[in-house]
Amino acid sequence: MVKSRTQKKFNKKLPTATLTDLTNVTTDYIKHWTNQEIGRLQREENKILCIPTKNGYRVGLYNLTVYPNKTCEVRDRNRELVHCFESKISAILFAIYTIKKNYWTADELLLWDREINKNYVDMLNLRRIIQEARKRKDYVIVDSRNARLEIAETKLDFARDKISKLHKTAKYYKVWE
Repeated sequence: MVKSRTQKKFNKKLPTATLTDLTNVTTDYIKHWTNQEIGRLQREENKILCIPTKNGYRVGLYNLTVYPNKTCEVRDRNRELVHCFESKISAILFAIYTIKKNYWTADELLLWDREINKNYVDMLNLRRIIQEARKRKDYVIVDSRNARLEIAETKLDFARDKISKLHKTAKYYKVWE
């Protein structure tokens, strides 16, 4: 055993509640400072800042969270949910158009993405209903739901085509610059 150089031992331990409060205040301050600096850079540079994070991206003051099923959730500067987009590209373009104050195109992107989400859920639901009706051999329901399924698939294809055109237009005009 090695003999201690100091005779006095420090027995005083800080309470864990104090440590957690201190770290929470520190992290809140750092987050607030980061938001202020990103906002300042956004105004001064007049460019779109896209910063990768551990679970998505940070485009300006918008937080984008990318999930394994390829959907992307967009939250504004107050951490409020704006929309859950079908694709990462649509979410990034929405944030860029909103930052550049091109609200008409951002709203159009949001409209077509909502249409895609609605028709996709309808299509999945109708397929499930048709499958269960075939098991019960209720062919009246199968026939009526098949017509609705075709309409939902057509609307889904149309909305995906519109979104694709918006993506190509943004790529052509290089809106991120």
